[in-house]
Amino acid sequence: MASTEETMRSEQFVADMIRVRDIEFARLGMAVEVNGEMGIIEGMNQSGNLDVRFSSENKHSGLHNCHPTWQTKYFDQGGNLIAHFDDDKCLLRPKRPSHDIVGGQDS
Repeated sequence: MASTEETMRSEQFVADMIRVRDIEFARLGMAVEVNGEMGIIEGMNQSGNLDVRFSSENKHSGLHNCHPTWQTKYFDQGGNLIAHFDDDKCLLRPKRPSHDIVGGQDS
C-alpha cells in the first residue's frame, strides 16, 4: 500500500503535469518509450520534462530529462499503448474528461 507521502507526491506530479504540460494521463511509475528506449517515469523537473530511468542500465544510467511530447509513447499498467507523441505531434491520447473540453473540442 502506498504511503501518505508517496500518494501526495503522485498527486502533486499529476497536478504539475496538467498545469505545466496539459498532460493528465502521465503517472509516476508509468512505462514510457522515448525515442525507441523503454523506461519508467520517476519524476518531473522544473521545466516540466519527465525524469525517466531507462530499462537498459548498460546503455543509460541514472535519470534522464525527457520532453513529454517528443518521440514519447505512454503505456498503462497492462502494457497497452494509451498515448503517442511523435515530434511534438499528438497521434494518440486518452479522451479528456468533459470538463477539459471547450466548445465540443479538446482544449
